[in-house]
Amino acid sequence: MHLMKSYLLFFFSCLLVISAFSQQNDSTSVTKAENSPIIGIGINTIGFFGDLNDRNYGTPFGSNAAFNVNLIQPITDELSVKFDLMLGKVREEERSLQRNLNFETNLTAASIFLEYNFSNFLPEQRFLTPSVTAGLSVVEFNTKMDLLDRNREPYNYWSDGTIRNIPENSSEADEAIIINRDYSFETDARDAGINNSTTYEERAFAVPLGLGITMHLTDQIDFRFQSTVYLTFSDYIDGITRTTTKELVGNRNANANNDHFLVSGVSVSYNFQKVKGIEQENIEKRQEDFDFLNSGNSEDYDGDGVIDLIDLCPSTPDGVEVDSLGCPIDSDGDGLADYKDEEVNSEYPEFANEKGVELTDEMIYRSYLMYMDSTLELAEVIEREFTGSQGNKKVAKYRVKLGQYGIGDTPLDMSTLIILPDLATVDQDEKTLYTVGKYNTLPQATRRKQELEAKGYTDAVVVERNRKGKYVPVADATAAAIEAEPIETSSNENQIEEIKQDPNEIVFRVQLGAFKVKPTSEAYKEVPSLFVIESGGYYRYMSGSFKTFEEAAKHKVKMNVSGYKDAFVVAYKGGKKVSLKSVGVVPIQSDPIIGQ
Repeated sequence: MHLMKSYLLFFFSCLLVISAFSQQNDSTSVTKAENSPIIGIGINTIGFFGDLNDRNYGTPFGSNAAFNVNLIQPITDELSVKFDLMLGKVREEERSLQRNLNFETNLTAASIFLEYNFSNFLPEQRFLTPSVTAGLSVVEFNTKMDLLDRNREPYNYWSDGTIRNIPENSSEADEAIIINRDYSFETDARDAGINNSTTYEERAFAVPLGLGITMHLTDQIDFRFQSTVYLTFSDYIDGITRTTTKELVGNRNANANNDHFLVSGVSVSYNFQKVKGIEQENIEKRQEDFDFLNSGNSEDYDGDGVIDLIDLCPSTPDGVEVDSLGCPIDSDGDGLADYKDEEVNSEYPEFANEKGVELTDEMIYRSYLMYMDSTLELAEVIEREFTGSQGNKKVAKYRVKLGQYGIGDTPLDMSTLIILPDLATVDQDEKTLYTVGKYNTLPQATRRKQELEAKGYTDAVVVERNRKGKYVPVADATAAAIEAEPIETSSNENQIEEIKQDPNEIVFRVQLGAFKVKPTSEAYKEVPSLFVIESGGYYRYMSGSFKTFEEAAKHKVKMNVSGYKDAFVVAYKGGKKVSLKSVGVVPIQSDPIIGQ
């Protein structure tokens, strides 16, 4: 038991050494993933080569069983260190006319090996890997012999092959009786007095040399075949040496060599490396082969000093201070960049409004009054212009309504409406009015209505903004009204000219996203000139209407800065979406960052 504890202590000490060695040598390993330890357990047979059954006639695969555990720590792809603990039992019998001997011993071998696996000569992807090992072992044994029967009488081997209680050459041989061996190895070889020493150590050094082959069943599980011969520096393992007395060895002398033994068997091992999927390995390999940051791709679209490859906000306006990821600075963390924040350092940014201003008691109270208003005194009518125009902001007195729908609903004839460049919506009374034009006089609005009717917009109706800010239908405008007040063509601050419509006119818009399920209106409530087109099972959210690609591209950049990072420019002609190239946009203008 003391011997077993000593070997277990040695084995676990080796584990600690391996762990420290692995940590110190990670940087020198060829493949870091393969630098993980490998643990294995195996079963073996022991073939003994000593003075009994001379080794020239011995068998390498006897009935002597053993098992072993080992720990392998790769140093490089080709070379590993292996610690092995082997426990077994050897029993040999020799019956002949010259000599009748036997012994039994427990064998324990603690070894350290260097293992070479020929990886530098073999393909990386393989099923079998050969290996050779060499090292140093400490072997311990406790040799016992079966010299006495159960009555403590010595065995006497006669020339007729029997075992008797009296020697064959004794004067009382006639009275001898046949006895049988009890196969109880009761006599310590040192106490038998058959050698010139009774105090020799039952421990020896050995040089183990081995050959093996490994089958790679999975990325982490291997099946190993191994044969290792232990060349010991002791002749005492079988209890018989060159000094053994002639009385015991008879006419056959011991050989002149030390005792050796061969351990052959199979083992299963487990590799603790972290296994990666094939796709992840391919990605990492491509990343190792290509240095993105030093590849020469140093374009910086917004000129903020952060290249587009790592810029999370690639469309920051000129002169805006950005962080290391290329996004505008938000000093108070209210979600609004400083350059758009009307109150950069709000004390309580979590209570800031959409302009970044911290809500005061008065602001909260007014919001409450607007929410509770039933007289419409504080109600507002939301008008959205699709043109993206930065011109006159004066509210129109008259418009031409083309249709009325529930808020969030998409008109069935949207394809015929989208070609109107001055299309706008008005949200009021839980309805959305689709309108065109902005007029200060009734004749102007009536003339536009007649033009639209001539082009097939039969539902056109003139609406007037009343004192509460709502648009309501106007009584039918008569021809007399048109004649009484002809349309003025001069431009001034009190007049908004009507927009002539060409059915083949090209309109550029900015698409913010396309969705199978319509998103909540909250996500797009701040978008200027917002409208929705339903086609092909998708809801397409649009913003703005522009006559030139350059104007649309500028608006797309503004949408990017506002957080709509998937926005891109699209073109419509005759109510149908067409490619940018088909309407004259050259490739350099239609870079993927702008449109498609």
